[in-house]
Amino acid sequence: MTMTDKELIEQIRKVRLADLSDGMDALGLVNVGSMSTEMRPLRPGIAFAGFAHTVKLVPSQRRIEKPYSTPEEYFEANKAWTQDVYTFSRELREIDVKDKVLVIDQGGYPGGVLGSDNMLGYKYRGMAGAVVDGGCRDSFECNLEEVNVFSSKRTFHHVTFRLSNGGTNIPVQCAGVTVHPGDVVCADDDGVLVIPRARAEEVLKFAIAILEADQKARAAKYEALGMQPDFTLNRLS
Repeated sequence: MTMTDKELIEQIRKVRLADLSDGMDALGLVNVGSMSTEMRPLRPGIAFAGFAHTVKLVPSQRRIEKPYSTPEEYFEANKAWTQDVYTFSRELREIDVKDKVLVIDQGGYPGGVLGSDNMLGYKYRGMAGAVVDGGCRDSFECNLEEVNVFSSKRTFHHVTFRLSNGGTNIPVQCAGVTVHPGDVVCADDDGVLVIPRARAEEVLKFAIAILEADQKARAAKYEALGMQPDFTLNRLS
């Protein structure tokens, strides 16, 4: 029986990336969907899963014409530039972002299209998280706000004068993985895994069986060692 998106993502969030990766292996999808190990969370403990909303940013051919004399001139130029770059942000305002993961392909360029302001807005609206093959800036503030970001670079740069819009809701290459809109994007301390939506239920079936076997084996060791059970032994409840 085919699961709804809501049912699927609720179940996927109960299992570990290790279980999902083993499930991919069982289906012959070895290393498929495994993002580069350069893709790391802004802090330990970030975990999320959702459906990909894809964005591509490309190196800009435009250049700053002249230095600006006043902050007002700079603000005006920055606003004009970001009207193009943040096309995706305007699109996101028109849809329900709950259970979405923003996946941004910058080709690894260390520009901060994400930061403490826009990520806080996405958190308020219920977005699961963001994955960017490039930079996220304002790292300290992002961590204070407990927003969910994985990035392949750390940076203080903005994208203004550096990157331009290359398309939205299209297949993108993110940290070595082709991501299609609607693919399932999962992240935890081990990294980021992308599961094709059409195979996600099959992967989940194996992942649940693998997790159940793991929990049983570890529960026996907890008991032998006199350790108190914790939530990792009962993830599926």
